[in-house]
Amino acid sequence: MDLKKKLWLQPEWIAAILITFAVCALHFYYWLHIGGLWRDEVNLIVLSHRHSFADMARDSFPVLMPLIVRVWFAIGLGGTDLHLRLIGLMVGLGTVAALWVGVWKIRREPPLIGLVLLGLNSTMIFIGDSLRAYGLGTVVAVLLTASAFVYLRKPSTKRAAWLALFAVLSVQVLYHNVVLVAAVCCGAWAVCWRRADKRAAVQVLIVAIVSAASLMPYVGILHGLTSGDPASQVFRTGATMRRFIWSCEDTLGFPRWGYVYAWAGLALILIVCACMGVWRGCRAVPTAFEAGGEEAASTGRRDGCPAADLSLFASVTLILAAIGFPVFFWRAQMPMQSWYLLPFLGLAVVCFDGGRPVFPGLLRSVFIALVAGSAVLSGLATASLLARHFSNVEIFAKELAADAGPDDYILVHPWNWAITFNYYYKGITPWNTVPPLSDHSIHRVDLVLAQMENSNALAPVMAKISQTLKSGHRVWFLGVANMQFPKPGTPPLKSLPSPPLKYSGWSESPYSSVWCSQTIQFLVDHSVKFRQFKYSSLDGLTENMELYVADGWTNAVP
Repeated sequence: MDLKKKLWLQPEWIAAILITFAVCALHFYYWLHIGGLWRDEVNLIVLSHRHSFADMARDSFPVLMPLIVRVWFAIGLGGTDLHLRLIGLMVGLGTVAALWVGVWKIRREPPLIGLVLLGLNSTMIFIGDSLRAYGLGTVVAVLLTASAFVYLRKPSTKRAAWLALFAVLSVQVLYHNVVLVAAVCCGAWAVCWRRADKRAAVQVLIVAIVSAASLMPYVGILHGLTSGDPASQVFRTGATMRRFIWSCEDTLGFPRWGYVYAWAGLALILIVCACMGVWRGCRAVPTAFEAGGEEAASTGRRDGCPAADLSLFASVTLILAAIGFPVFFWRAQMPMQSWYLLPFLGLAVVCFDGGRPVFPGLLRSVFIALVAGSAVLSGLATASLLARHFSNVEIFAKELAADAGPDDYILVHPWNWAITFNYYYKGITPWNTVPPLSDHSIHRVDLVLAQMENSNALAPVMAKISQTLKSGHRVWFLGVANMQFPKPGTPPLKSLPSPPLKYSGWSESPYSSVWCSQTIQFLVDHSVKFRQFKYSSLDGLTENMELYVADGWTNAVP
């Protein structure tokens, strides 16, 4: 029987193909059903229309993703949310393609571990397919790691150039991908040291230098984020180990918390194989059918690269990346989010697929059974989560455009959720945020900081509420779902002093809570009726809001 036919009939290939179809189906379902954009996506779209790279870089990552969105609009595909989300669909499918191409290049096998642990991960689909840079950062992390494996099989200038390309792209998509580039380069150096290959070590050093040099245009931005500048301090609310562990549990522990141990077990297998290979100086171990045919596979030839070298690279890279990520975010003092780990997951699954040993006999059957069972469990869990939307702000923006009168007044809280409202609201009713801001198109932390230093920030809001209610019109309040109303006459919270506060520093969260409480208390005390106007039939994952309305004016406060 032909070699290719033998490959296609292997249970690993059958399982991988079925899982691939399932992953692609979930990406298409997400594209068609996820609904409107949320604030960070809107922020990216607005920044992509700016005329300078400095303005485009006013986000959590470099300018490559905003440039892609700008090109998307330039070719006429930015007219609708569905068309914009095609970018995310292409990124999601690109992740699957990168896994297949990368692992095939490494060992002529399907990426079973990557498809299950990364491809079916709900965070990878939800956030990876959104208009953010984390999905694209994961794609290049997969390609970066795979290209390093391929380079180590047979070092050459051409393969070093591919490695440099993906290293540069990695740091140009996400700042924290610099940790992955450093880990990959150190893993490659470990193999070069074992082989005493000075030429390859120099080439890897050049890759590291080139990728680091490509970040030079962002030195000012990075310095501002890590300096004592008050505007940057609003974002740098602190990185705690507890928050980092929670993020790991959310991503590595999908679809069940116990899957954290699956990741740890796979990493341990790599480390054990690497230690055994270095200790024994083991010879090549057959892992797959190579391009040269069955004879190459049976002899274990890997273009001059023993399997022990691949395990060594994978284990060193994985260990350093796992250490580097918490160190990076501790140094940046940024609050950890689970999706920040997606590029690390991409690197890890390629290390697992590329560096793992062949499971013989019964172990092979157990491995395939575990993969199939995990695929079913993860696929069902992800499919149930995809029925939800990111945000329901779009729904309320349309309702307010229809229900609110021209002399009414609309308030939106929190202020950063108003970025989504500003994008979708097409009505004529005047509106503002709590606290009032002059620009709602992007994350204007500088304006919020000015209000944090203003002891009377809500005065214009209170005056507008009074004027609107006294004239017989309504005040609409679009706020967080399940809000608790205080009783009339409850003493309002006192305004906070200027930042930094003793326990929360420059964080705007305490101020936002006080502003909201003071506004709601004023509406409860001075309106004849303050009630929830309409329940949302859709819960938003990142922006879940409800609409309230106040009618009539009263001076009586019990």
